[in-house]
Amino acid sequence: MKTKFIILICIMAAFTFVQSRAEENFDLKAKVVPQTKNFIANLSDMNKASEVINKRLINFFGIPHENIKLDVTENQILLTIHNVDTSKIHIITDVITGKNKLEFWETYENTEIIGYLTKANNFLRERKTPGSSLKEEKQVKSDLIEKGSVKTAAPDTRKQFTDSDPLFSILGQMVTTTGQPLPSCMIGLADKKDTAQISNYLKMDQIKALFPNDLKFYWSSNPYKYDPTKTLYGLHAIKVTTSTKQSPLDGSSIISANATTISGKADVKIGLTMDPEGSKTWAKITRDNIGRCLAVVYNGNVRSYPRVQAEISGGKTEITGDFTFEEANDLVNILKSGELPFELKISEATTL
Repeated sequence: MKTKFIILICIMAAFTFVQSRAEENFDLKAKVVPQTKNFIANLSDMNKASEVINKRLINFFGIPHENIKLDVTENQILLTIHNVDTSKIHIITDVITGKNKLEFWETYENTEIIGYLTKANNFLRERKTPGSSLKEEKQVKSDLIEKGSVKTAAPDTRKQFTDSDPLFSILGQMVTTTGQPLPSCMIGLADKKDTAQISNYLKMDQIKALFPNDLKFYWSSNPYKYDPTKTLYGLHAIKVTTSTKQSPLDGSSIISANATTISGKADVKIGLTMDPEGSKTWAKITRDNIGRCLAVVYNGNVRSYPRVQAEISGGKTEITGDFTFEEANDLVNILKSGELPFELKISEATTL
């Protein structure tokens, strides 16, 4: 009995030692540089990147300001974090370098784009000949259904359907059972495995020439909410309205943000407050798009696409997008910290 007791004590001591080692704190030293090789950054942008890194470390991890040291040059940022939990180093480096861009875009309606999609499908049909390099057959999803209203097809064979409808065989149209376009900026649904092929079609020069010059396409970040298989993703029609081809409003205009749960629901909403310039832009965008959808794009994918009911003035707004509370909090911390002026990477990292 005594021997067993001694063995148990030894095991507990060993476990405690390993646990304490895992949680032991060290100093982290890292060299942070632009992601793109030979990228020439100016000192002003490097200082801005340094400020964003400092805020992210404080907002995400609660690291005291006095424990963070940032030495900035035109080529690199030398970061030192004193007394850092080694188990968080990987997460810390990811947060430091994450681009995490939030954008607000105007959109086209499905009714305005469906005709162009038909032209694209017809072009691909005429182009498709025996032995061509176009991707071989994919069966249309019979469950492309939005509340039971999306039109589906029943081809005699997969090959027959794909030959006659190269695009629509893998992109389900957003139409009613009578063929009328559904009101939305979402113009189609596709299985995740087919999204790359559809994007390749839409990037073809001959296809792009069929669409308006100010149109670009973004996929949803999450599966379509009414699809029980959770394999279908929405394709959205975005309207480019600026001479720079950038979004008219982005996260750089956000001066404060907070995440809250919606009463009686599992959903989470994010409240945003914009600076004066952002408030002015947001008021104009919402005023010009009453009755139309605006797309909230996060890291290159559409997160939500609310329809504008009225002009939103005063610089305060709310967004939803099937966020978990953790995801919403991460986005809030990113917005509170500011956006990086360019992409970064860690070129060297050591613990002391």
